[in-house]
Amino acid sequence: MSRARRSSDRRLAVDAAIGIVLAAVIAILRPPLWIPLTALAACLGAYGAWGILDRELGDAAAGKRALSVGRGFVAVVGAAAALLFGISLFFGLLGQWIS
Repeated sequence: MSRARRSSDRRLAVDAAIGIVLAAVIAILRPPLWIPLTALAACLGAYGAWGILDRELGDAAAGKRALSVGRGFVAVVGAAAALLFGISLFFGLLGQWIS
């Protein structure tokens, strides 16, 4: 959390944009191990989006409830993507090793 708070606005926007675009491209192209790669890109996008929402929540005078809910949603999406990354990478590599 502190790293996202120390990052610049530009860096957070780039992280969010690259993560979202990269996740979409990987999901469309479906290279080998595409599920963990998509999840990893989604983690990057969630990191950038969480940082932006956190910064806006600190600056906002109104709409704090919506920003707080959005920040929580992005945190859950990022955590789920991280879990999916670990599990799918494990099983993807295990399947190749057993075969």
